[in-house]
Amino acid sequence: MTYKELLYDLADRTAETYNSYLESKISSVVDPDKYSPERTEQHRAEYDRLEKKLIALLATVKNEDSADTEAADNFYEEFLKE
Repeated sequence: MTYKELLYDLADRTAETYNSYLESKISSVVDPDKYSPERTEQHRAEYDRLEKKLIALLATVKNEDSADTEAADNFYEEFLKE
């Protein structure tokens, strides 16, 4: 995958996680019996983590002008683990 493709994939994952967070927050009002504060916090924490990763990857790609460069085979998995 190119860094551009990684950026789009990470952006999609970040957006999906934020959507899950918002849905969880909404359920606290709409259906409080099914509301889980722990789950909401997990979504928020994961969104924060992914957003920071996205910002870091954007900065790296911009600084190196490498959007169309192929990333190393395991770069994405390792990048997300850190």
